[in-house]
Amino acid sequence: MEDQNFPIPTGALIRQGGRACFRHLVNTSPLLIRVQSGTKIVTAIDKPLRFDAGAYGLLPDYQPLTMENIPKAPQQYQTVALPVPRQLFEDAYARMGSIAIPSTPLPARSSNMPDEAAVLFEYCCQPGNLARLPVAIARARLMELITWFALCGAVLGQSRSPRLEDRLRQMVEIDPAFGWTLRHAARSFNMSEATLRRRLAAENTGFSEILSDTRMNRALGLVQTTTLSMAQIALEVGYDSPSQFAARFKERFGTSPRHVRNGSEPVERIGTEVERSGADVLSG
Repeated sequence: MEDQNFPIPTGALIRQGGRACFRHLVNTSPLLIRVQSGTKIVTAIDKPLRFDAGAYGLLPDYQPLTMENIPKAPQQYQTVALPVPRQLFEDAYARMGSIAIPSTPLPARSSNMPDEAAVLFEYCCQPGNLARLPVAIARARLMELITWFALCGAVLGQSRSPRLEDRLRQMVEIDPAFGWTLRHAARSFNMSEATLRRRLAAENTGFSEILSDTRMNRALGLVQTTTLSMAQIALEVGYDSPSQFAARFKERFGTSPRHVRNGSEPVERIGTEVERSGADVLSG
């Protein structure tokens, strides 16, 4: 990874007032996490993993996850998350030498994290700390953190050949408010619209579905990690109408964005599967 192209990651505090379960969430970078309050239950391939307050863990990239976040009154649910480029995991593991890399990327919990590792995690998550360092030092700090997680049992599974769906998610994530169309995407991938549609169909998905889902995943992150108004979040993910945004959010996640943030209203149903209609109903 060339230093000039290295993205300096920034930690985020995820806060949630109401209990909710979010299905089919897809991260485009691996996440190192620490649950500060409440409980997190992450399920991948029908294998649930529980993280109670104080637990550290690793969430893989491009693996659909079901995440249930459970506040413990009177506190909100809170987790600190640090996205780290996959290449750094691979570089760190190569330097470790003998380490078993899981064949399937699954969530993993770190056990008995030493104080040195906990301090380093907090340092890397604090805004601006890594950005103030020379890039080579920032990378070294992150690789040390990855090594600590691995020594404590949280190892990132092997990468797979990127699907077209994954590449499309990455593209939309850069600017979710842009008026993306099938034509824009096809041009970006140097293929015809028909070819793009056909190749996505072979992955059992479609352009509008991925566009909508990527926008809603981004919206969920903004609800959980910022104090932006719902109207501002709607604009950030490509909706001019806050009411349309709220309806689409509830259709996708089974609860309103205000419940996620404040826990101020009952949940009618917890989570929904991503629809397979290929239609972006309102505008993941």
